[in-house]
Amino acid sequence: MNLLSRARRSPFIIHRQGLFANVALTAIKGVSGYMTHSAALLADAGHSLGDLLGDAVTLVCWRLSRKAPSETYPFGFAKFETLGTTTVSLMLIGGALGLGFHSYHLLLNALAETASALPAGPLQDLLANVTSAAPSAPSIGHAHGHSHSHGVDPNALWFAALGVLSKEWLYRITKTVADQENSSVLLANAFHHRSDAYSSLVMFFAILGTWWCPALPLDPIGGLLVSIVILRQGVGLLYGAWGDLTDAGVSPSKRQALKEALEPLLASSTSPTSSPSLLAIRHVRGRRAGSLIFVDLVAEVPKTLTVHEATILEEQISQTLKETRKEVTEVRVKFQTVD
Repeated sequence: MNLLSRARRSPFIIHRQGLFANVALTAIKGVSGYMTHSAALLADAGHSLGDLLGDAVTLVCWRLSRKAPSETYPFGFAKFETLGTTTVSLMLIGGALGLGFHSYHLLLNALAETASALPAGPLQDLLANVTSAAPSAPSIGHAHGHSHSHGVDPNALWFAALGVLSKEWLYRITKTVADQENSSVLLANAFHHRSDAYSSLVMFFAILGTWWCPALPLDPIGGLLVSIVILRQGVGLLYGAWGDLTDAGVSPSKRQALKEALEPLLASSTSPTSSPSLLAIRHVRGRRAGSLIFVDLVAEVPKTLTVHEATILEEQISQTLKETRKEVTEVRVKFQTVD
């Protein structure tokens, strides 16, 4: 609980924990995979090594997005966070497709071996037709499939379980901070940790199934299911990042929340001691840039409103939105006078 509280104060701690965890997991899985003769652990060690790239992308893009505006980037660097989200989501999609195709080839190998061991009959003919009609599995997949069938040390299960628990823990604390910071790149990295937990869980059951019943193709079936889950997460993140990159507007519910945040100003406009009158709020728009939102709106005011009063009212509108919605970074107000 204390560690999570520290993480809430500084998202940088989350990046550092993820980086150190992936370094440690790469070393532990690599050594244990070699010692226990587990190809699954060796493959997962390579996966953890690749995760270091995702942590580096997240760290660089998150820190860049928090820089102050410059002459070159007068609107700030917030979209670097969207760029990081896009990169991590593409890594998730690529990993899901790779896992899916690899699991597919492993399943073909398992079905082919099962068909060769069956007596002649309709079931053998069906399996033979399925495996012969599909593309042949690459040699790496064939070698991986056989490596699960011989000499796997059941002690490898402990290291697989370590991967599941550590990655799930990283997912939970990273998502907590992502929600608090409203950070898309942190959320993408959280789902990256969750996808690794799924992969390690498949590896756990693959080792368990190979040790308990070598003929049962748990590895490829589980791999296909997990690849679908990871693919959905990656596509969902990419869809959200694409909206940011193309300046899509915020959702209708978010626009409504922005309008509701200004209702106190409308309610107090009739008070004798209130600030300059605000008659109505129209055409509220917002666009995302990473974890930030840029808002513009039309404020209807009386014709008698002076420039000084309009300046005060604009400041009140901006301050109210920023205090109510912490992700709002800039508010532009266009005044429209009515009789």
